[in-house]
Amino acid sequence: MREADSSHLSPLEEIAVTKLTRLNVARFSGPDAGAFLQAQLSADIGALRPGDATFACYCSIRGQVYGLLLVGRHEDHYLVIAKASLLPSILQRLRMFVLRSRVEFSLLDGMEVHGLSETARQSDFAAVFTPGEIGLSYGLASEDIKASGNPDEWKERELRRKLCWLSPPTSEKFIPQMLGFDALGAVSFSKGCYPGQEIVARARYLGKVKRKPLLALTDSAQEFPAGSSLRLRRDSEWSNGTVVDSVTTAAGNSLLFIVAPEEPASAVEELEYDGNSYRCATM
Repeated sequence: MREADSSHLSPLEEIAVTKLTRLNVARFSGPDAGAFLQAQLSADIGALRPGDATFACYCSIRGQVYGLLLVGRHEDHYLVIAKASLLPSILQRLRMFVLRSRVEFSLLDGMEVHGLSETARQSDFAAVFTPGEIGLSYGLASEDIKASGNPDEWKERELRRKLCWLSPPTSEKFIPQMLGFDALGAVSFSKGCYPGQEIVARARYLGKVKRKPLLALTDSAQEFPAGSSLRLRRDSEWSNGTVVDSVTTAAGNSLLFIVAPEEPASAVEELEYDGNSYRCATM
């Protein structure tokens, strides 16, 4: 069994525009759109100015994340990007809490999400959002935009920055800190209440989060489905982990985003999945 090649941890080459069909976008409008999102999501939506964007979590009352969202304020409304396989159900759930709020929202037909490098011409896009300091930009444009980038290479970029979009197998399984979403700026600990806020805050201030995200680069292109369980060896100790997402790199390795026990803090040397063993390097 060959060792994972750590030389492939270098930054990827620039990609101009990459169409991200795994993501979709919804539009929130109306006088109460901002206040409604502020009350439902974990980030401080009220602090956004036109053109600003932030990651945010939509959580259950138990603090478990239904999905990661990218929320951008655009003119007099808000645009919300999420995993295409989750966004319709998230919108359906949010409708249960509209009550008397003057807000309307729906999927934005005819608009696609693109990953943009620094060389992309932003004027080609209806809106461009660059959340936080992760160095990734997302553009919204109609279907006729030219996109030549490889979606798997863009996904690798995201995972290297500990950015992972949840999917149905991993939805409502973890609180934000287990996924590292607080480090992405997706959680505000100073804003008002939102579903699950008490549990998320308690985990921060009482230090009871015992599982954290880690990235592992395996020595093969084995597929690791989201939600799969595996075993990790660190310092001759074995522990259980859960695959949140993964991608096959151009070098023929698998890059995995895993939620696993925080201890031991040493690098993962080996993992076992489906009866097979893989050498790996921790990023």
